[in-house]
Amino acid sequence: MMKRFLLIALASVAVASCLSDTYMEMNLTSISDFEFSDAASGFGDDSIYVENGFAGGNRSVALYFKSARDSENGPMTGGFGMTMKRDSSMTIAEGNLYPQYTRFETSKMNNNVSAVFYDNPDDSKMPEHDIEFTEAEYGTCTPQFCYISNTQQTVVRVKDQNSGFVEGDYIKLTATGFLNGKQTGQVEYYLADYRPAANGGEAPDSLLTSWKPLSLTKLGNVDNIDFDLESNKADFPLYFCLDNLVASIYIKR
Repeated sequence: MMKRFLLIALASVAVASCLSDTYMEMNLTSISDFEFSDAASGFGDDSIYVENGFAGGNRSVALYFKSARDSENGPMTGGFGMTMKRDSSMTIAEGNLYPQYTRFETSKMNNNVSAVFYDNPDDSKMPEHDIEFTEAEYGTCTPQFCYISNTQQTVVRVKDQNSGFVEGDYIKLTATGFLNGKQTGQVEYYLADYRPAANGGEAPDSLLTSWKPLSLTKLGNVDNIDFDLESNKADFPLYFCLDNLVASIYIKR
């Protein structure tokens, strides 16, 4: 309910004004919710939608979410895709890489579509940047917050009784802002945190199994945002879901 209220309030903030015959100045609130009127038509059998990049939805302004593929019609090798699939089971089906983990599979508490991010350990299979502000030449983009969650595959693997997480294990998400090639700020969050409290870990052991708001204000003004996932467990699949990224946009043309 809090998530829905915040989005309705922020959606009403957008303002645009023409100041002369030669240029237009706009202050806008962009909400990347990945909801399109024809969204379902673009998804494959695995419920993943991938291009080399895509906009964030009908209410998203000048933000482009990037992905990489081996070939024009090949599978996603890294970066962002979009998923409609939800799964709260504790079994990973073959090829089932991208579902959101949710305990409310049939409810409308969350949007129908979210972005899903894969951090390929092979940098050559990742896009150069993960999110681009396409109007950087004409204005500024200041991210405010987004919602994040784990994928179903991540939750199942962390909780696996035989090969799952034990004390000391973790998954850390880092968001980094860039402007003109220089780093502007970083935000960190542990999607799974089994580190001892003495090492900064949460007690009891924590695993994100619902949507959580993540402040992005420390990134400042950006023209690109990158996401990185890190785990101490070798070969652990590195995914997370993102939804409702809110940014303040200023454009003057």
